[in-house]
Amino acid sequence: MTLKPPIAYEIFNNNEAKLECKMTGQDQTALNKIQITWQIDGRTVTDNISETTNSGDKTSTLTRSRTEWQSVNNVRCSANSDNTTPVTRDLTIHKADGVEPKVTVHILPEEDTNTGDSAEVTLVCLVSSSVQQDYFIGWLEYSGEKVSTYNDGNNFLPLKTKDGFSVTSIYKTSKEKWNKYDMFSCNVWAAGSKRLMKSRNVSKGLSNSTECKK
Repeated sequence: MTLKPPIAYEIFNNNEAKLECKMTGQDQTALNKIQITWQIDGRTVTDNISETTNSGDKTSTLTRSRTEWQSVNNVRCSANSDNTTPVTRDLTIHKADGVEPKVTVHILPEEDTNTGDSAEVTLVCLVSSSVQQDYFIGWLEYSGEKVSTYNDGNNFLPLKTKDGFSVTSIYKTSKEKWNKYDMFSCNVWAAGSKRLMKSRNVSKGLSNSTECKK
């Protein structure tokens, strides 16, 4: 059984957090008998939950508004069936409101990218802090006044460093977009924070990325 945490795409674009609890590896008869339940901070919740059963898996999705999600510290999903020990998965949200993370964006040098419009440009957003906290990282593409919806990058698990912790998000865009768009932005929101997102903007025309708050 797996418990999938919310993604930045849903939180930033739809102002909601969706968690998925998926049970696999059972025969269909056993899956149909399984009941998946949810707890938030030790309290059982039954609202805003949807469930789907497919061949080989059963998924329960818990949805909370972004405002509600700010106050959540722990989520547990449990799979229960007759005459079996419940299987549980826990998600602990690491918060450190008041500790400002440092956000930087790094770009592969031009000579390290392939030529032609079909080539990709890789942007790396590095978020570092003196304490461990969970971050939601979303990417924006600007073209004049037109702004894309937030996109998810490839986000990695936190790493312990000598100065604290760091999280990396990798975002790939085409060479055509890199040449066309005015700005790319890495946007970072610390879980549970009431502060505005922290952003780092970069473009082909900038020799250095610029930092601003949104």
